[in-house]
Amino acid sequence: MTTFGFLADDLTGAADVLAQAHAHGMSAMLVLDPHKITRSADVVGIAGPLRSQSGTALESGIRAGLDALAHLNLDVVLYKVCSTFDSSPTVGNIGRAIELLIKRFPGHGSVPVLPAQPEFGRYTAFSQHFGVYQHQIHRLDRHPVMAHHPSTPMTESDLRRVLSTQLRDGSLPQALHLTAYSDGTFDELWGQLREHPGCAFVVDAVDPAHMDTAARALMAHRPAAGPAIVVGSGGIMAALARNQTGQRHAIQTPPTASSGPTLVVSASASSTTAAQIDDAVAHGWVDVPIPAEAFAAAPDSSWVQVVQDALTAGRDVIAHTARGPKDLRLSSGAGSDEVGGAIGAVAGQMARSGLTRDVVVCGGDTSSHALAAMGVSELRISDLFVTAGPICSADDDSDVAGCRLLLKGGQVGGPSLFRSFSGQSNER
Repeated sequence: MTTFGFLADDLTGAADVLAQAHAHGMSAMLVLDPHKITRSADVVGIAGPLRSQSGTALESGIRAGLDALAHLNLDVVLYKVCSTFDSSPTVGNIGRAIELLIKRFPGHGSVPVLPAQPEFGRYTAFSQHFGVYQHQIHRLDRHPVMAHHPSTPMTESDLRRVLSTQLRDGSLPQALHLTAYSDGTFDELWGQLREHPGCAFVVDAVDPAHMDTAARALMAHRPAAGPAIVVGSGGIMAALARNQTGQRHAIQTPPTASSGPTLVVSASASSTTAAQIDDAVAHGWVDVPIPAEAFAAAPDSSWVQVVQDALTAGRDVIAHTARGPKDLRLSSGAGSDEVGGAIGAVAGQMARSGLTRDVVVCGGDTSSHALAAMGVSELRISDLFVTAGPICSADDDSDVAGCRLLLKGGQVGGPSLFRSFSGQSNER
């Protein structure tokens, strides 16, 4: 069977790729350490904190991941980015990732960039990128959340221009527009753009049929030697899996139930996550604001005892570093590694102590650091839950072995998501 590999720039996004493969009949597994990856599933991936990194840390992480994937003789290599294209010239630079992809696979040619994920409300039209928020479609630079992201605010919706600011030569990538789907020129233009001297081309897509067409072109124009390469979201993995297995509709299975109190640890500043926190607290969950002083030189750890006492009493708990994008705690200056490490360590401690077997980690920028603090080295899908938010299981050596683990990006899920995960609501 054709084998796909991916390098994801954060853990929540990586979980989405696993979910898309699993939902369409392919086995999938994820590792955090590039040195431990093998072709032990149809889809194999590596994830790390690339989205929150810059400079040499970003470059070394990308190189290590691509080197590991290059040795697996894969058919497709996906550099998985967020479907809202979170990045900047200094943080999570996608343009630099494309340059490193070309350097690692020099015979490939120009790299297609396809972050659309129509099933998740992410669309690209004439290179302008759009996202759904509260049932309304917003251009990326006017999106109520992404335009105000605390680390990578999106001030431009034209993905070509976003990439131009991130590429070292400042070049403007080419584009494959919506008109090519209807006039029959899509495949021909894809082939021409692959041979174009530019390093990348942005591909429009606004529905699953467009994604399927792009996935077929990706495979049809695979180089004679080496894998086909694409930069994109979980949307392109879903299309690749659909085309490979012929399973057009995602598997729908009811998730397993919570076995006791649920612990949510959140470093997400998204207003979507804030609404989910509000909903849970309004229904009796214990609200534990993590103080900014928790990341000071002499950290305030009093919040940890509050979490422990609540779980011991059988209460569901939400411990958070922000409750929306305007939370004053966001100005603490703490890095995503510090924040992710802190919330992950506490979640691991509570799971190790047997106080919870149901854990939610919120925040794409911090999730990789959180899982590293839990000692997680491998993830597989346990249950499909919501789009871009599957329930995972971790390896037996981790602190959260045997736990139901939900990795939730900022924009994932409806207001009652946490209560649904714990079995208190049927809505997601």
